Amino acid sequence: MNTLPVAVDRVLQLLRQLPPRDRLRVVVQVLPDLERDLPATSSVPDFWEDIGLHVLAERQDVRPVDDFDALLGGWPEDEPIDDFIVAVREWRHQSLAEVSV
Repeated sequence: MNTLPVAVDRVLQLLRQLPPRDRLRVVVQVLPDLERDLPATSSVPDFWEDIGLHVLAERQDVRPVDDFDALLGGWPEDEPIDDFIVAVREWRHQSLAEVSV
């Protein structure tokens, strides 16, 4: 599904007809205009600040684990490990199928 405006789509079609070096030249010529015309991005000033693990956890509202067994997952202990491995592979394939859609 193409959601680009017709003019942009046409420009891309024309660009794809150019040899790679010529496409690169177009990008190099247009890039300064794009950088000048685009609004400045707001960056988080304290992103690179070394705030420490405890402060970061507090900011992200991370809480200690109350029930360690909850971290172990929900696979029944009496089920064979081979069934678990098969299930994990199926879940991964399902996840990949959902992402590919």
